[in-house]
Parts: sequence; C-alpha cells; structure tokens
Amino acid sequence: MREGFRQATSAGSRALFGLALAVALGSCGGGGSSSGGGGAGAGSPAPGAPAIGTATVADGSLAISFTPAASGGATTYTATCVSGIDTRTASGTGSPIQVTGLANGVPWSCTVRAADSSGTSGQSAPIVGTPSPVLPAAAALPVLSITTDNGQEVTSKEDYVTASYRITGTDGAVQVNGTTEIRGRGNSTWTYPKKPYRLKLTTSTALLGMPANRHWVLLANYVDKTLVRTEAAFDLSEKVGLAWTPRTVPVVLELNGDYRGIYQLVEHVRIANDRVNIPELKVGDTAPDKITGGYLIEIDWRKGETYCPESARSAAVFCFSNPETLLEPGWEPHRAYIDGYLADTEAALFGSQFASPTQGYAAYIDVQSAVDWYLVNEFFKNVDSNFTGSVFLYKMRGGKLFFGPVWDFDLAIGNANFFGAAEPTGWRTRSAPWFARMFEDPAFAARVRERWNQLRADGTINSVFATIDRRAAFYSQLQVRNFQRWNILNSTIPLIRPVTGPYDFQVSTVKAWLLQRRDWMDSQLR
Repeated sequence: MREGFRQATSAGSRALFGLALAVALGSCGGGGSSSGGGGAGAGSPAPGAPAIGTATVADGSLAISFTPAASGGATTYTATCVSGIDTRTASGTGSPIQVTGLANGVPWSCTVRAADSSGTSGQSAPIVGTPSPVLPAAAALPVLSITTDNGQEVTSKEDYVTASYRITGTDGAVQVNGTTEIRGRGNSTWTYPKKPYRLKLTTSTALLGMPANRHWVLLANYVDKTLVRTEAAFDLSEKVGLAWTPRTVPVVLELNGDYRGIYQLVEHVRIANDRVNIPELKVGDTAPDKITGGYLIEIDWRKGETYCPESARSAAVFCFSNPETLLEPGWEPHRAYIDGYLADTEAALFGSQFASPTQGYAAYIDVQSAVDWYLVNEFFKNVDSNFTGSVFLYKMRGGKLFFGPVWDFDLAIGNANFFGAAEPTGWRTRSAPWFARMFEDPAFAARVRERWNQLRADGTINSVFATIDRRAAFYSQLQVRNFQRWNILNSTIPLIRPVTGPYDFQVSTVKAWLLQRRDWMDSQLR
C-alpha cells in the first residue's frame, strides 16, 4: 500500500507540474485557457485491481462478481476464465460479468481486470467455479426381476440356469416379460460379491428402448464407487464417432426376490445389424469375395474363447468371438484366411516399410478407428487397453481391421491400483505393442495429435465432465440403497486405489483425476 501511495503521489506531482507549465505558457501567449473537465491526464495512474467476489454457477456460464477499485476515468472490466488450455473472456462496465461458452462440469479459474484511458490493472485474485445446469435426481429405476427355476443360485460362468424375467417401469407397470437363461460372466469382476451376469433370452426382445436381441449383459460395477465410469466412456465413444457403442440402461436387479443393487443392462458385443454390423460368416462362405469377413475378435490374454491363437511377434492373444466355430470341421479355410490376415498385418506393422500407406499397417488397419479408439481408452487410462483384454477388433468383408467397440471401464479413471494406472500422468494404451509401433510413424502421431486437439477445441473431451455430473446427479438418491447393500464407500478393495468417503466425494475425486489427465495429455499432444 505504501509503495502504491508513493507511485500515485509521484505521478500526481508530475501532472500538477504539467498543468502549471501549461497555464504559464498560455498566459504568455495570451490566447489559451485551461480545461475545466474532470478527465484523466496522460500521466494518471492505471486503475487498481478489482477485489474478487463470487462465481455464480449457471448452465454453461459463470457470473463473476467483484468490487471495483478507484479509477480516475470511465472503467471497463474484463473477466477471464481458464481451464487448462481453454480460455473464455467477457467484458462489462460493472459487476457482475457473465462469462459464457464454458464447458459444464469443468472447474474454471476466473480473474477480473479493470481498464481505463490510463491503462490496465493487474488481475484480481482468482475464484473457481464449475458451470452446471440444474441436474435432476432419479427417484426410481426400471426393475429387472429374474427368478431362476426352483430358486437356483447362479454360481457358474459356464453353465446357464433357466429363469423367467420381468421388467417393471418406473411407473410400476410391467413393460416386458419372458424366459431366459442366465450365467455368470467377467474375469476379476466375477470374484466380487456383486456378480455380473450374461442373459440369453428365449426370444429376441427389445429391452428398455434398445433394439431387439437375445443376448444381453448385466454389468455390476462393484468396484466403481461412482457407478458412472463405463457410462461416461460409452458416451465419449459415441461422440467421437466409433461405428458402434453398446447401448446401456441402468436398472435395479432383483434376483429371486433379493435386491442386488444398481446394474447396467448392456448390449452384448456380437455381430448383428444393430450392433457390430458386419456379415456373419457361414461355413459355406469360402468364395474369395465372402471369406474375407466378417470376423469379430477380442484380444484377451485369458483366452476366453474356443479359438485363441497367440502372436509370436506381438504376444497378443486373438480370441474369435465370431465365428466361434473355427476349430470345427469345415471351417479350416476361414481359419487359414484370418490367421494369414493377422500374420500379414503384423508383418507389415513390424516390417521396415511399416509407415508406407500401401505396404505398411495402414493397408490392413483402419487408421481412423485406431485413432479414435486409442484416444477414448488413453484419456480414461483404461488399464486393459494395452492389449490385456476387452480389446475388440472386427474385420469387414472385403475390408480392413477396425478397432471397436470400447468395453469395460470400471477399472479406468485411476481406479486400478496397479501398472501405474492410478496416476493421471503417463501412457497406458500406447504401451500396447501395435500402438507403440504405430506411434513410431510420424504420420500416425500427427494424426492422433490433430484429432485430440480437434476434440478439445469442439468441446467433446470437456463434455465428459458434464456427463459425469449428470449421471452422478441422476444416481444421487438411488445410490444410497445400492451402497447400503454393498457397503464399500468407506472400505478398501484389493488392487483398487484406496479412495474412501461418501458418494459425492467419490465423484469429485474422479473428476479431479480426469482433469489432471486432460491437462497432462494437453501438454503431450499440443
């Protein structure tokens, strides 16, 4: 304060000296007169920095309030809000200033400066606000009731149990019922108390607005204390534009009358017009124009299918979800074809001409699908995405290998406490042998960088934060009973990052981790 007073006094003295000199010269000249106006002279001090007030939250905007500092002239104020590399500004003549165009769910740090004819002030202290619309909480979910024959428990991942099912809407009305088979599913998830399941309906049926099919999955999300990780990832996959992302609807599961909690009813990954839309091979499809597709492959080191050849070059394990019959008589030509195609793909990828558009990996892999699939998985740091498991590929008839769909993000966003996955910095998906090699091609690295920056600029990446807020608000009442049934919010789980606390804290922790992840990837991909 004393230094500011001295500067102001010195400037004021110079101004008074200039005014006296002008009067004296005017008197000598006989024709001049002094101005009686109150405007600031050229030597007037710049205005002081405003004192920051509050940031009032609205949908896509923040109203920044402040207390102006004294100024000698007409003053304008500029509020600047920053989130990572994103900056938005707005100006006005008084408090508050509404800054618009802000991504919902993302924290923005905002400051205010004052300006007049004498100059511009320093910036105020910052204030942080997170724009958000009014988010509704759901009072109820559809209830999926499954009753096994004779009340038999579902204890196997291999053997189906016959059952009946009924879906009741939030209004209490029965929407659909029928018969099904049910078994367990998953790998590590099957070992948890809240079990995931596979359903095979007797009749192909549309469920809760999703297209008709016989095959469905119930994801338990036991280790995801926010219940939103997979939904957020699927939402980003859709916005990025991968060819198909599994549809999902949250339900309450009742198994033999017992409340089992909140589950995701999800489309099973399989070939169908409304799912992975490629031709389904038949044993007679051996003609050159038909044998080329389609093939649905899951890279899975656990070898969860009948035919799972392992690459000697990359160590990737390619399990064939469809056709599942490649080891049966009559399927030898199809097996020889797809084995050869994968071998040729890796020979091109790891060969000396790997970066050639016509002789390298791009002749066998659809590069755009690889870029988009990579960015979704890398942003969420999906621990399985380095070709451990749940990595799907499909081979078009007469076409290339495509990456997708995405799957299984309950261990993502810093949830897995192994392989460095809990840290928001560092690459995970890029360590997969195929991606590590593709990133040695400057053209692929540039394409990833360009796509990331496009998704940052158009708001796609930031939209994830609003999705998390929206889904967490939706679950805010419903999660209470789920975590009464599965009392884990204040408990630690082996191999899961130890985050304990109430539901809101779990959500804010996920968002904070993802914000650090976004900013780190910005620093690497700008």
